[in-house]
Amino acid sequence: MLSTLVRAQLAAELLIAIALGAWLHRCGWNLAAVGAFLVAVSLGVRLLIVVTSSLVAHANRSPREPGQQVGFTGGVRVVLDEWRAMLVDNFAWLPFESVLVRADPPSGGPHVPVLTVHGYLSNRGLMRPVVDAMDRAGAEVHTFNFRGLFGSIEPLVDQLEAEVQRLLAASGHPQVVLVCHSMGGLVTRAWLARHGAQRVARLVTIASPHHGTAIAKLGLGANARQMRQGSDFLRVLEAAEGGRGPACPTTSIYSVHDNLVAPQETSRLPQATNIALHGWGHVGIVAAPPLHAAVVAALREAGALPKP
Repeated sequence: MLSTLVRAQLAAELLIAIALGAWLHRCGWNLAAVGAFLVAVSLGVRLLIVVTSSLVAHANRSPREPGQQVGFTGGVRVVLDEWRAMLVDNFAWLPFESVLVRADPPSGGPHVPVLTVHGYLSNRGLMRPVVDAMDRAGAEVHTFNFRGLFGSIEPLVDQLEAEVQRLLAASGHPQVVLVCHSMGGLVTRAWLARHGAQRVARLVTIASPHHGTAIAKLGLGANARQMRQGSDFLRVLEAAEGGRGPACPTTSIYSVHDNLVAPQETSRLPQATNIALHGWGHVGIVAAPPLHAAVVAALREAGALPKP
């Protein structure tokens, strides 16, 4: 669903660019200038989004250790890296996930299967770098897309339950490892609170706003409202967990420079292995080598990879 909408948005953007370019050409602009201007506008709008979110996140940032400070130059690099990741996401991973993400492997391998869970306004395409890293390590990784964009999180819990049932029935394993990005971590925690943790060997969350994010105030839909700090959804979820976090082995990986989840320490969970990276944005973190190393280590502990 989202991939179709993104392709339609890109097509509309192209038609507008063609019409604007034709008008500029009639006004005397040469084709090279027209092309450069239109590309600059398309890329510049996306850069503006990253810069704005980074400024909001910086204003709401968590305290950072001295070794996590990057300075002005480093901050510019983080913004540019996140911009590049956003461009890849907008123009490739989201609209063409059915082509760019390989089909699920056969079920029933010797190791605990892995299921990825994507986040807000996203699909399994964003998970491709993480999937590729887990594939290289030898994991059996399965993916899926949620249906619905701006509804509440609760229906997504039902969809996750159906996917877990399907995967466990096909694989013959009693447990699964769940690797989640962003809102996917909240969906999975709500699923655990409703259905229990007995079928989960390990939960791995990446850049998840476990205690809400200030930037959710700028988001659209019921799910964005549920990710606001102090929301009813988060209060009920934390109460269901007894303030102890998920009832299964959990690894939470996040970046202290996340531009969409702020304060960044909102990603930390009690009784979890919390791993703080630095120098990565919310989208760019999925391609970060230290992120891949941490995910592979968590999978190995959970029995989802061959022993070295």
